[in-house]
Amino acid sequence: MEIYSLNVEKHVLSGLIKHPNLFADVEKFVSEKDFYNDVHRTIFCVIRSILLNGSKLDKVLLAEKIKNLGVSFKDEIDIYSYVDNLGFSQIQPKAVMEASKELLKLRIRREIQETCQQVKNFVEKSGSKDIDEIIGECDSLYNSKINGYSIQDEPVNIFENLTDIIEERGNEPEEDVGFYTPNEEFNKLYGGLRPGNLYAVVARPGQGKTTWINNLLMKTGELNDIPVLMLDTEMATLDIQFRTASSITDVPMWYLETGNWRKNQELTSKVRSNLKNVKSTLQCHHAFVGNKNIDQICSLVRRWHLSAVGRGNPCIISYDYVKLTGEKVGQNWAEHQAIGDKIDKLKKLAEEVGAPLITAMQLNRSGENHNRRGADVTDDSSAISLSDRLQWFCSFVAIFRRKTVDEMASDGEDFGTHKLIPLKTRFQGKNAVGHHDLVRRPMEDGSFRWMNNFLNFSVENFNVEERGSLHSIIEAQSERFNPEERNPEDGEELL
Repeated sequence: MEIYSLNVEKHVLSGLIKHPNLFADVEKFVSEKDFYNDVHRTIFCVIRSILLNGSKLDKVLLAEKIKNLGVSFKDEIDIYSYVDNLGFSQIQPKAVMEASKELLKLRIRREIQETCQQVKNFVEKSGSKDIDEIIGECDSLYNSKINGYSIQDEPVNIFENLTDIIEERGNEPEEDVGFYTPNEEFNKLYGGLRPGNLYAVVARPGQGKTTWINNLLMKTGELNDIPVLMLDTEMATLDIQFRTASSITDVPMWYLETGNWRKNQELTSKVRSNLKNVKSTLQCHHAFVGNKNIDQICSLVRRWHLSAVGRGNPCIISYDYVKLTGEKVGQNWAEHQAIGDKIDKLKKLAEEVGAPLITAMQLNRSGENHNRRGADVTDDSSAISLSDRLQWFCSFVAIFRRKTVDEMASDGEDFGTHKLIPLKTRFQGKNAVGHHDLVRRPMEDGSFRWMNNFLNFSVENFNVEERGSLHSIIEAQSERFNPEERNPEDGEELL
């Protein structure tokens, strides 16, 4: 396999000397590291320096500048004659661009070869390391190189084809650009789950975030007929299977785990009839990753995606939850840096496989509600661990928690037991009011309070059901207490 070509390198250099106006286009593909020959590398660097300084490029000036560098080359050459010979080429502009692209390909071949050697060396020196660690490290070496080969696009005038884009979308309208979820209000406000984006759900322990995420993942996968992958740092696959069976059958998990469902005819009927209706075509995969670092996790996802999904095909992934799982911290690598790096890699992974990736993270204790009273709850980003890093990389961030006693009373029992409070959303659905979707809510004393819109959920026995938004609550209360429609005999007081 050819990994370099001196002739191709000469074609590029000759083309730049002959057609210096092509430099801006050539530089999109070529840098000094693309030249295998040290003489050619130096010539390119000097050409670039001359042109970027706005000077006129000629063979004499080029040779003089190279000579003044005092660089000694492996091969003894007369730089004046060498440059002069390059300048006699009759290469055409089109051939220059083709040679530039070929030079890039040759460099990629060399780097792949070098990467393979690095992988080989690592495996040979791995000794007694765990096989998952070896695979994860090798995968990380390979993908870090592969992901760096995309050519960066130049800045684009957004108005150049804006009308065409909008008209084209109008020719084939869609309900949503993301995957349709089982939560109608979520779809209307945020446009479903969009591929290549990181979604974060933040909560204190025991608030039901795992149940919410798993329910969202499974039902979205079923609605869109796409595979899902659940990465779990706490629960084994068997635990998830019992939870899922409990949700499907509406039988408490204790009866399923102990097998006591067989002692009760009613439970036996519920289990068998409901499980019988489960679609055999559903693809919901689970993996315990509590002992794997982020590189090993990314490697696992890539292998699963290649074998179970296929390149270019859609899927959904969850990771529950962001914490240290084998990542090493020390004097030069603090815990918050390791967590930040993990969030960054999860975002890149979502982009790489083209999937929505839903993850979870812990609230600080400032977000705790010990007494389940309103005054004890903090519903803003200050309560989120590593808030800045999370919000940098995530397209959607929300707090998920149980409602307080006061909230249950003011919202009404029809609007569930839990709430999802969005803190950041990059996207909008068709019913979004504004970027923050602020809502003017009437209070019991007759005053009004501006609040971020939130979604209501009922969570029971691992089942999740959406119960509308804050808009829904206000609308219901308005209908209930509208003085013009109220029957005087009802005796109800206005809020």
